[in-house]
Amino acid sequence: MSNRTFKRSVLSSTIAVALSAGFAQNVIAEEKSSADAEMEVIQVKGIRASTVKAINVKRFAPSQVDGIASEDIGKLPDVTISDSLQRITGVQVERTAGEGGPVQIRGLPQVDSTLNGEVFLSATTIDSSGADFGDLPAQLFSGVDVYKTSESKRSAAGISGSIDLKTRRPFDMSEGWTTNVSADVTQGSISDEADPNINGLVSYNADKWGVLFSAVTQEATLATDYNGYFDTSENGGIGAANNNFTWGQNPQGNDIRHVVPQGFAAFNKQEKRERQGFQFAFQADLSEGFELVFEAFYTDQERFNERQGLSQNNRWYSFNDYAFPTESGWTGDTFTDENGDTWGGVNDFYLQPWRLQTFTQVNNNYETSTNLNLELNFNNGGPLSGQVRVTRARADASMRHGYGEGDLLSIDQGTRVTGPGQFAPSEYCSGEDAVGDQGGCYAQFSPGGIEDDSFLLRYDARGESPVFSGFDQLVNGGQGLMSVADYMGSIDSYHIGAFSSEGNTDDEGEVNTFSTKWNYQFDDMPFVTSVDFGVRFMERKVDHDQFTYTSEFGDGCDIAQWKAVDQYHTVDTCEGNPAAGEYLTEDVGDLTAGTWVPYTLLNPTRLDTHTTVSQISNFGSVKGIPTMWAIDPSNFRDPRQFHLDTFGNVQRVENAGASYDVKLSEFSYFAQANFEWEMIRGNFGMKVVETDLYVKQNLAGSNLPHSGLGPDIGDVVTERSYTDYLPSLNITADVTEDVIVRGAYAKNMQSLDLASWGGGKTVGKAINGECDCLRVVNGTLTGNPALNPWRSDNYSLSAEWYNGDASMMFLSLYRIEIESFTESGTVWLDEPDDDGINRGPWPFSTQVQGEGGDVTGLEVGIRAAMSDYTDIAILNNFGIDANYTYSDSSQQNKDVNGDDLPFVGMSKDTYNFVLWYEQEEFSTRLAWNSRSPRLITQGSSAVGGQSLYQDTYSQLDFSATYHATDYLDIYLHGSNITEEVQQTYLEFSSQKAFRNEYESRWTLGVRATF
Repeated sequence: MSNRTFKRSVLSSTIAVALSAGFAQNVIAEEKSSADAEMEVIQVKGIRASTVKAINVKRFAPSQVDGIASEDIGKLPDVTISDSLQRITGVQVERTAGEGGPVQIRGLPQVDSTLNGEVFLSATTIDSSGADFGDLPAQLFSGVDVYKTSESKRSAAGISGSIDLKTRRPFDMSEGWTTNVSADVTQGSISDEADPNINGLVSYNADKWGVLFSAVTQEATLATDYNGYFDTSENGGIGAANNNFTWGQNPQGNDIRHVVPQGFAAFNKQEKRERQGFQFAFQADLSEGFELVFEAFYTDQERFNERQGLSQNNRWYSFNDYAFPTESGWTGDTFTDENGDTWGGVNDFYLQPWRLQTFTQVNNNYETSTNLNLELNFNNGGPLSGQVRVTRARADASMRHGYGEGDLLSIDQGTRVTGPGQFAPSEYCSGEDAVGDQGGCYAQFSPGGIEDDSFLLRYDARGESPVFSGFDQLVNGGQGLMSVADYMGSIDSYHIGAFSSEGNTDDEGEVNTFSTKWNYQFDDMPFVTSVDFGVRFMERKVDHDQFTYTSEFGDGCDIAQWKAVDQYHTVDTCEGNPAAGEYLTEDVGDLTAGTWVPYTLLNPTRLDTHTTVSQISNFGSVKGIPTMWAIDPSNFRDPRQFHLDTFGNVQRVENAGASYDVKLSEFSYFAQANFEWEMIRGNFGMKVVETDLYVKQNLAGSNLPHSGLGPDIGDVVTERSYTDYLPSLNITADVTEDVIVRGAYAKNMQSLDLASWGGGKTVGKAINGECDCLRVVNGTLTGNPALNPWRSDNYSLSAEWYNGDASMMFLSLYRIEIESFTESGTVWLDEPDDDGINRGPWPFSTQVQGEGGDVTGLEVGIRAAMSDYTDIAILNNFGIDANYTYSDSSQQNKDVNGDDLPFVGMSKDTYNFVLWYEQEEFSTRLAWNSRSPRLITQGSSAVGGQSLYQDTYSQLDFSATYHATDYLDIYLHGSNITEEVQQTYLEFSSQKAFRNEYESRWTLGVRATF
């Protein structure tokens, strides 16, 4: 029996709160009595009540846990789950489209996510055991728990921790009917759209059985202004950046190497999202200690991710003579690479006019997920209790990509890409000399465009916001002598540079589990009070297909992914075909009469021929860019239909190097002993996980013309098995009634994202003038079946002081010794160019095996309700929640100065401060979060090993609720109210790479509960 003493009133209320949170199995078994069953369920409402609930979750858990509790039905403290999670000490959040997205615990993203204690599928993270919490409707959840130490009996994995999402069940609600409905509207400062949100819950608890249904429907338009290095990926990057010695000696005479981006851009990003989510739960007391639970959780989401703006780039023709430092462009940062070459940082460039264009990109995402849970629980008050549980989850996700460019520079009238232009049929000739036997000519592709290569543009990122300049220079062209800005403002200047629809995906994922776990309590055994034991089987599989929409040209003699003005029919397959080219009737340059010359794939086409267009002038805080014309994103809502309508045919061609099938099967079994002696309690156990891995990768053949597509020429199947033995130990010492000290050790294992095992090889190619062919520039190896999972030894020590009903202080120390991990790396491969000549090797990005890393750190925090300390009326309605996390890591990879790199995603310092006020009619909350620079990607040799970092980011959020009646609340929420910017830099904080300018978002709504 326990020798600990508690105030019974405090114990009863805290156990009741813990029970209502779904922590019944975590409350120490010996302290349960038959009276527990008669306790009234406590409904959490308000800031203080949710704080009390979260504190008690932490206090009575057998391991180190932090929790978030909903302030009311449908109301987590923040708009998204991630935004709420970032308030927890040790949790760091990345932002996607301005919202909280992927989560790290104690600096690492290897975090397992569960739903009511078991793995689940989110449609945006089909191939991983984590979740993108920004894509889950927060209104459907009653709370979230963050586990920082392991127990053998828990099904979740994770290297640094795991996250459990909790939904409501009928027996959590009051007897009889409970109804909640909420409606609000959100508006962003950049998008300026009014987005509606409606959610509600209805529950009936008949004591012996109950049903619950909750639903949410949302619309959101999330806007971000982007500027910096040209990259159109989700949050931006350095794209295909290289250096001023790539593809030859530097013609500027510089001996110092510096980064040269493939281009510079400024554009607006919008994600238009429509989402529905539903949860259904049935619960029945079958008597004799048996309880049946059935749950269904469903989400359906459409996301239209649009980008539209300026791109000034090198047209894939030159790195060494594209962008070079101005007189004041060097930042003063230098280093020497492993080859002895000196590098310098640059933040102010002159830009050669290789290409000046607008672009429009749309990624259309369609995502659904269904998670089903059936469990039979047994507890008749005897020594044996347990559960049999079956879950099934399925998710489908598809993405359709549309892309179009509008070029301002002629490629045939004296610009950098010298003429004559590509060969075109007679109907596209307008005054040009007919030199083909069917009247074909070397056509002008932009008769109204700029025909000048003598001007330089400038990109200056030395200030707070970038400045583009040089647009006031006078240039010649099809519309006469005008400024560059005047040409940019005239729709007659633009021609289509290219259309494409590549990287489209279809994903199907499935997770099935069967588990049974039991607890047996001992009455008279000293020290060991109970044992947990059980088995679990999980099967996870994913089918990932990537493909491109191609079209046939030249009456079927050619096929193309890139329908572009600088792509022309393949001579080997089309020579002599009158639909693909003509024989010259006279000598042209080095070509003699009688030579067969292929047509360009995309003939001279005005920007507004196949699409609707609009003027764009708002690029956020970036300065100096004139008004431009661009394709409306609405044209690419159905990319397949667009290409069918534009080119008369369309085919789906699989990208073999990026398609795969992976199946992961785990059979695990565990035994855990729970002990208590004097003031010491805890548990120790062993979990064994036997893993079978099946990977089917496609072999990719030689690339098809006008594409980066390698056709499927066969399969490679890899089958592996490995076993992990995972001991765990948790010790808790109740030093006093209010002071708890905890220590923990565990060996952890986290499976990789399935794409890390299954993905294949993709070769990136670009048109090159030297070989007049598609030339290899880089590549990606997305999968390696030989990679091992993440494995670690974790140590943790914490002290907690509970000094009030809604107050506590804590300090935690931790160390994670990582045995094996994966990291971004670069290998050099010599892939042949399209003319069959090997000119490499070239850098291929991939995941490589890392060993010997560690993470150490501390967490310190305070939660304080002032009423626990004072009776002063002006103060006792206030409270604070403040915490700080320090994480430091070391590993074998070094930065350019030879110092240890942190793990990807890690920030060394994270701060949170929340100030809240609550009284009977009104409550408000001001929350500030800040994190120091985090590593985004490790640098490749192409940029001298310089790594990409996000600079310090801080965000201020606000919420207020007016309790109009006992049943009706009116609330206002503001997210990122100071409109913060995500600034990134390459190795040196002064060498700025790109920035995402996030909008503030304000929500006004009403909530009624009956």
